[in-house]
Amino acid sequence: MKYYPAFLDLRGRPCLVVGGGPVAERKAIALFDAGADISVVSPDITPHLRDLADKGKITHHAKSFSEHDLAGMFLAVAATDVVAVNDAVAHACRTNGVLVNVATSPDEGTFIVPSVVERGDLLIAISTCGDSPALARRVREELERTYGPEYGVFLEKMALLRRRLLQDVPDEEVRRKVFQALVDADIVYLLRAGQAHEADHRIAEIVKAVAGWPAA
Repeated sequence: MKYYPAFLDLRGRPCLVVGGGPVAERKAIALFDAGADISVVSPDITPHLRDLADKGKITHHAKSFSEHDLAGMFLAVAATDVVAVNDAVAHACRTNGVLVNVATSPDEGTFIVPSVVERGDLLIAISTCGDSPALARRVREELERTYGPEYGVFLEKMALLRRRLLQDVPDEEVRRKVFQALVDADIVYLLRAGQAHEADHRIAEIVKAVAGWPAA
């Protein structure tokens, strides 16, 4: 089966997690970290989910799933330990046009969650379309060794610089050349070596050379 890769902006979007165990907790936390508005439907939930509910960070409905729980939801995750319940959630989601991920039977859902390497705003998603999770894990581990935390730091600097260049350098082609030069330079390697000051100096040199604009 061929999946269409996509990154979803879930900020403020209502998302449902059906289930309250460790798998549901992991799924809910990932959605919460992405800024989603989380509702959890389950008679019982883990202590961590209970703590989040008590603090008002997620909503907990202490009940079994019903199709009415999907009202207004952007996506849902079926994460109980009962296959029949998860399949029922998947069927209801398909009927109501709600995206659904099924923890126990990925093929029953409309999307799968890839293995991810996260370095700040750098997200590298790996999927074998369900054919070999072990291979996806191996590839992820290899990428984790290749792409360290310096890439997240680099992107933080690029985000700040991008906002300034958009304001002060109107020529889109010049901005493109600046960012290409920055990516092609040794800035990431300087950050990896802990030479943050040298990295900032290198950024300033490149921006001045390419755009004639002081970055400081």
